[in-house]
Amino acid sequence: MKTIQVLQELKRIGYRFEVSGGRVRYHYTGPGDPDPAQVAPLLAMLREHRDEVRRYLSQAQAAQVPERMLTCHDCGHFRPAVSPNPTQAWGRCLDRNKGRYGCAMPCDRFSMQKTPTTGRLVHG
Repeated sequence: MKTIQVLQELKRIGYRFEVSGGRVRYHYTGPGDPDPAQVAPLLAMLREHRDEVRRYLSQAQAAQVPERMLTCHDCGHFRPAVSPNPTQAWGRCLDRNKGRYGCAMPCDRFSMQKTPTTGRLVHG
């Protein structure tokens, strides 16, 4: 069995993998406990080919699409009006000096980056 097939089989069983700091980390999230007789040889094979696994997972993580689209509400320049649902409320974009809905698409003329202090997204 090829290394990538082993990785996919472990994912099917319930394992989740991520590359963190050049290391491959995994944890079991499936129902119950995994069968050690089935899983141990598969994990051993991944350990033998860890460079290939690391490359594959790094490429897969880089190609992932964000779980949701960024909106004006995600931007640090947006000030929503008081509303029961501020993520969709009408508000003001301090960068454009215009009124915008919080659920509107953010400015495409700027890249969005998180600020180190607040963690909110602002135009780069």
